[in-house]
Amino acid sequence: MMRTLLVASLLVFISGFTFNAQAALPGKQNYSFKEHIAIAKNPQKPMSLRWKSLIAAADVANNDQLSEVKEFVKSKDWYMRNASLVALNKINVNHALVEARTLLKDKALVVRSAAVDVLASNLTIENRDILANELDKPYNFVKKQSLWIRSKIFGIIASRAKPDDRAFYARYLFDKDPKISQMAAATLEKITDVEFQGSKKVSAWQDYVKKNSWF
Repeated sequence: MMRTLLVASLLVFISGFTFNAQAALPGKQNYSFKEHIAIAKNPQKPMSLRWKSLIAAADVANNDQLSEVKEFVKSKDWYMRNASLVALNKINVNHALVEARTLLKDKALVVRSAAVDVLASNLTIENRDILANELDKPYNFVKKQSLWIRSKIFGIIASRAKPDDRAFYARYLFDKDPKISQMAAATLEKITDVEFQGSKKVSAWQDYVKKNSWF
């Protein structure tokens, strides 16, 4: 019970930061990189302090110290893997992108979500395709129930939809997650000249794409 509350508290804490956030640390000001890293590595410290310390280390890191930040990508603690992506994104977005592609498959949902954010910040065709491939991965479901990260990914992809993507969005009209099927219908209306009115828009679209063999 205590661990659940602690994790929930950190999730609230993390949600208050962006990739450009400044994480203030208590006590001594102007910590050195090594001091920040020492705190981040210390399992006796509170998780929120360790998380903030790694982010703060990114503010004073130089290129030679990048490898020390990257070590946290393989941390046994999910919140430090999360912090590593935020920190790397502040130091060098290219390194963050490389690690994000791996951490998309992390066992912790919040880490996968951070990886999605990194790739979304540089949504090339390649990164869009990588995200699209994550939509149907089994780790993004619990007992066939769609996790919220799927609709997050879908919304990111849909923001860059083009007419040539019609078959992709037609397919997701039939997704069991209503958020995704509704976004698919809305996206198809943006990239085609077809539009339906009323509360049964998704089912109308489903009938239309089946009739016209859009996928």
